[in-house]
Amino acid sequence: KLYVSPYHLMHMFRNEISKTFNECLTEYRMHIAKKLLLSGNYRVYEISKMVGYANVKYFSQVFRREHGVTPLKYVQTAKSL
Repeated sequence: KLYVSPYHLMHMFRNEISKTFNECLTEYRMHIAKKLLLSGNYRVYEISKMVGYANVKYFSQVFRREHGVTPLKYVQTAKSL
């Protein structure tokens, strides 16, 4: 519908934002995950699914890569502050 190839669109996106689409998506998902974790209303596996990760183990790996701690450690640290 845009008459632009997916490859070209991906490069345009990266040139404008200096990040890939996947990097932006991961950043957004982790932002939402942090809010949900701090709310205390959900378990990690529920949050994983809510932000688009079917595999909770992979979600935890991505969260740790992005924030340096596991989701549970993030909550524990935040509550102790």
